[in-house]
Amino acid sequence: MIKRSYYGLLSTITLSAFGDAFGLLAMEWLVYELTGSKLAMGALALSSGIPELVLRLLGSPLSDRLHRVRFMACLAAIRLLAIALPLGMGLAGQLQLWHLFVAAGLSGSCAALFMPTAMAVIPGVADSRKLVRAFAIIDGSKSAAALLGPALAGALTAASGALPALGINMICYVAAITTLLYLQKLPKPSPAPGRFSISVYVREIAEGFTFYKQFPAMLTIMMMASISNLSSIAVWTMMVPFVREVLHRDAATMGTLSTVFALGTLVGLSIISMIGEIKKRRFVMLGSLGTIGLVTTLWGLFPSFSFALAAVFTTGTLGPFFGSLSSSLHGRLVPSNLQGRVNSIRFLIGGGLQPFGAFAGGAIAQLYGVPVLFVIAGLLPMLCASAALLLPGLKALDGDLSALETTHKRNDAVIPPHGVIAER
Repeated sequence: MIKRSYYGLLSTITLSAFGDAFGLLAMEWLVYELTGSKLAMGALALSSGIPELVLRLLGSPLSDRLHRVRFMACLAAIRLLAIALPLGMGLAGQLQLWHLFVAAGLSGSCAALFMPTAMAVIPGVADSRKLVRAFAIIDGSKSAAALLGPALAGALTAASGALPALGINMICYVAAITTLLYLQKLPKPSPAPGRFSISVYVREIAEGFTFYKQFPAMLTIMMMASISNLSSIAVWTMMVPFVREVLHRDAATMGTLSTVFALGTLVGLSIISMIGEIKKRRFVMLGSLGTIGLVTTLWGLFPSFSFALAAVFTTGTLGPFFGSLSSSLHGRLVPSNLQGRVNSIRFLIGGGLQPFGAFAGGAIAQLYGVPVLFVIAGLLPMLCASAALLLPGLKALDGDLSALETTHKRNDAVIPPHGVIAER
């Protein structure tokens, strides 16, 4: 039963990622075709990112209160309807910029809780002794979908326009919802004790922060992730202008760059899976973020197609050395009844600066050009990660975590669940 549930969840995440690869490229391409503005590109990311941040905070207890699989199905259904808006209006010849912004806002709102909920399910359906590998397989499947998706989306957009790519996105969501509905049944959640109240709900939101209060080293590492993600989103939001204005190429090139990035991610995940348990987590995690920054800076200094291919492959390879280790640490240290909330707060901290990074990236690129943006976006995480390596508190991330895992889960276990409904 555990294996079937795990692979069913794996299929759902993969289908969603494959569809998103089409939808994201299509919406970015449509915004640029309608406006030709880099600021509009940044505003699209902002319209998705702001609701995502708000829902990750205010909705964080829902992943622990509700039946997680059904909740994911509802979120996927809303995202399906969101994509239907620009697709329908585009087919009718009435597409306007605000249709894309509304779709991005609804999709971002649902994405805020979809992956944190999926992450909360994984420790319950995977072998606890192989969590690094379990999360790496999940990340690898997402990357495999992203490997094929952008190339096909780019080729489809170049040949037929962006609307068919939105149609592929909708089909993938239908398949993902179907997979969730037929997922191996998990034990039904118990009814929440007591009556729901605002004070209880607010307390549950606060409990999502307790993990980081007890383990400040993880808070620091997620702040480093936030800085790196700020820079990364600034770069990738400007990828369409980079392809069109700097490289003077079409949507197929955009898809190729995204595919090469995903190929690099698969290579990184394969290495992580073969290595297994890593003891020097601090050096590996911060080293990957700093090296990604260095490569991005060099990319801005040498903005050619050949260097762009090398840069996206290298950054894709390095990314899992942070992501999979971070996921496994959260999976091991966070108690099951807090997994949904803590993962929501984790994504909130890690992605909190992304909307502002996207908009600021558009402004910098508009004023000084895309290559200058890449240089700045690379220097920021490189300097911050180098400084973080000197912090003594991060040594808690290294070595054997068995005693630390027992201590933290025992400390968190005394927190009243306040109506939490957790799947086992």
